[in-house]
Amino acid sequence: MAFEYVNRQWVLNESGRPWKLAELAARESRPFYLYDLADARMRAQAFVKGGARIHYAMKANSHPRLLTMLAAEGLGVDVVSLGEMHKALQCGFAADKIIFSGVGKGREELSLACGREIFQINVESFEELKMLEGIARGLGKVARLALRVNIHVIAPTHKNIQTATEESKFGLDMRQLPQVLDWLKGKASLNLTGLAVHVGSQIMETTVFAEVGRKMGEIFKMVTEQGFTIKHLDLGGGLGVDYKTPGHEDLNRLPEYFKAVLSHHGTVAQVVLEPGRFVVARMGVLCAQVVHVKQGINRQFAILNAGMNCLMRPALYQAYHRIEPLIQTADDDQKQTYSIVGPLCETTDTFAHGREISRLQAGDWVGIFDTGAYGAVMANTYNEMPLPAQWSILDGKLEVQ
Repeated sequence: MAFEYVNRQWVLNESGRPWKLAELAARESRPFYLYDLADARMRAQAFVKGGARIHYAMKANSHPRLLTMLAAEGLGVDVVSLGEMHKALQCGFAADKIIFSGVGKGREELSLACGREIFQINVESFEELKMLEGIARGLGKVARLALRVNIHVIAPTHKNIQTATEESKFGLDMRQLPQVLDWLKGKASLNLTGLAVHVGSQIMETTVFAEVGRKMGEIFKMVTEQGFTIKHLDLGGGLGVDYKTPGHEDLNRLPEYFKAVLSHHGTVAQVVLEPGRFVVARMGVLCAQVVHVKQGINRQFAILNAGMNCLMRPALYQAYHRIEPLIQTADDDQKQTYSIVGPLCETTDTFAHGREISRLQAGDWVGIFDTGAYGAVMANTYNEMPLPAQWSILDGKLEVQ
């Protein structure tokens, strides 16, 4: 567990030192993220021990110190843009540790991927495949690719993070596969070595991953019967965390998850997994200060100096995050109910409605927990607000970016 509540305040115990979050916050005047990178390292190592090839999904959190640490641990990385690829290379990931996903890869992106001879390009459409063939042929390269297949699975998660519905923009519709495979035959500049799938994010039911594995096993059989040698079965990521509870139980779910993704596809291919949220969500807390406690007609508003410019998830997905004062005095045992909101000129700039927590007053600092994934990477400067700082602790050393 990354953060603990000890003696009425939140602390991070790292390398034998208790970092008191309230004392860290006293150094700041603006919202900031604090990352326990040791927690992310522990979770990454747990994934590596599962027996699959692991490529961290960089879109979840691209903090340079995190990436450098994961590269040193031997993980690969999954990128979805040219900027992410450049950053991954700068942070120590070798080209043969990079998977390039994403529906909008253009000529510049594909040219770099081919030129650097990365591990795998996940092709998501027939149109992209044809573009890749021309680029690879022009460069005199043989591009290693996987076909990301849309297998029409409606994952039990928020509709905005489902990625394999029939009308999803992601992936090659599985009904196009026969036509695509016929076209691929004899294309000397393309080497189809993998099949890939990703059905969504924040999935809590591991039975979904077993269903995905079975469907991909059937597709694997069909593709290999067409004469292709498939070495890698990329089953993506998507394993969720329970945001309403602390994270110490998360790792107990991994054996069931590994069984689902490793045991139900019936292939001889190496399984590739792309975890993101599960590795980094728990490592982060967004620290923000109460500007005002405003009494409305029927409710109280706790107005923070951080809003959806710092953390978009509640506005985008109605996502729940635990919110607690960083320090609680003896007089604060009586809980009160607040709408916890940000300062921006948007009604959706809201973190929680009807949240019961310890009494707040102007100047108090609160922590918005489990924000290591899809937090700072989605931050913006709406209303000309500054981006939140990112603090990280690893092996007893604090760094501020």
